[in-house]
Amino acid sequence: MKTVIRFFFVVMYMTLMIACNKTEQLINVSPDMDLKSAPIECQVITVLPNGYDDTEALQQAFHDALPGSVVQLGEGTYYLDFMEIREFYGTFSGAGKGKTVITTVADLEDDLIISQNLKVVLLKFVGGDVCMKDMTFMTSPGPLSPGVNRLNGIVHFCSRNAQYNSEEEYINVVVNNVEISGHWENTTSGIKVETDFQNTISGGIPLSHVDISVTNCSFNGVSDYGVLIQFVKEGKIVIGTKNNGNIFDNNSWAGLGLWSNVNVDVLVEGNTFINPTGTRYAIDLNNSPRLPHLESVQQTNVTVYNIEQNEFNLTGGKPKVYEAAIYTEDLRRTRYPEETPALVHVKNNKFNLIDNPYSVFRTFHMSGMVIRNNQLSGNGQYGVMIRATNSSAYNENGLMLGNNLSNTTFSVASVWLSALSRNWTIVGGNLGETIKDDTNGAGNHIITGFNVNTSEVPPGQTIVDNLEEMRDALHLNPDNLLWTVIQ
Repeated sequence: MKTVIRFFFVVMYMTLMIACNKTEQLINVSPDMDLKSAPIECQVITVLPNGYDDTEALQQAFHDALPGSVVQLGEGTYYLDFMEIREFYGTFSGAGKGKTVITTVADLEDDLIISQNLKVVLLKFVGGDVCMKDMTFMTSPGPLSPGVNRLNGIVHFCSRNAQYNSEEEYINVVVNNVEISGHWENTTSGIKVETDFQNTISGGIPLSHVDISVTNCSFNGVSDYGVLIQFVKEGKIVIGTKNNGNIFDNNSWAGLGLWSNVNVDVLVEGNTFINPTGTRYAIDLNNSPRLPHLESVQQTNVTVYNIEQNEFNLTGGKPKVYEAAIYTEDLRRTRYPEETPALVHVKNNKFNLIDNPYSVFRTFHMSGMVIRNNQLSGNGQYGVMIRATNSSAYNENGLMLGNNLSNTTFSVASVWLSALSRNWTIVGGNLGETIKDDTNGAGNHIITGFNVNTSEVPPGQTIVDNLEEMRDALHLNPDNLLWTVIQ
């Protein structure tokens, strides 16, 4: 039946093509689309702004789009009401950042969305294979309308929600060259990737299968997260690449949020995080199962987070704001101690500290975390906080190697080893006498000041042992592990 209906719309569409001037000639798919199911040729459906409400025209364009199509927006400002797009296999493209601008209509109403147990997000894609690029989303300051004070997010990608499960229970997403600009008082997050439920349900909210790449984008002025990715049970997550990073600026809680994900591979690379006074984190990573809010999902593959070649600009100056460039917590270990912990590897990043921010790293309940070859400059209170609050999941078996702290001063401690920490190996970094060890030596920590890059003495066996789990997760050759660590 679905095929018949689609064929009917195709016939109608081709009949009206010349008269309505809505569709352009067939063109080859651009190589930067990265669509898994795109055909060799595609249809381009152009939508132009009308100056007051473009929701219906844009909804119709997505409805008419065949797999592999491009829904193309011209230059100008588009006004949208709440919109949900299901099973879109194609590209949603604008004329460029600042040229194509999408904002809200003046009379938003969210009562219907909330009554359906859905998040209040302007534009949603459920299922499909989506490439979104070359446009700006923005909100005006103050309340958005008499009926809506705040959006949960600007754009939402998911494989299912409270009203619909996608055909494949999967979504593939590529976002490139997109700007999202909000205001703390009316925009909670920029891009959200999560199962779309406003409130939990019996058995917990189900997790989604998602692959997503976000590159060359900018996110600023939101109250929670520039990008929030959570409740993913399987997938690959790429936030920036070496020469195609994103800019996260002045997002109140965090630029990037990674919450309650399992069986995922995550790369965060080449990004710039700007956290002025009054903001909290650049990256907020919390591997909590959040039961009974979420369904219980077994972690069958090791979840790995690689955070590398990013620049963090962290400013303090506001009392009672516990800033950190990177916050990590693996509370899943307290619930599922038999599973392999989430592995976090932070390497080759630059951290610029201004006006005494609280900390660079705040780590809780981690196991096997690796912090290596990072450069720090400026002044702060704490460098690396190695903590735990639950004795069932010590912060343990971590490694700090080859970090350069020589241009940094810390008023409290460069490294704080809390009472529930153990078996950390700390090599080099010009730490001096600013290590605070609350275990009083009982934590079995190994601390040595030699420079691994210049020493002819190889790192000891303890360092190799502490990287065992990371090596297995990254499928490294055991014979090359030591060389890999030094690189």
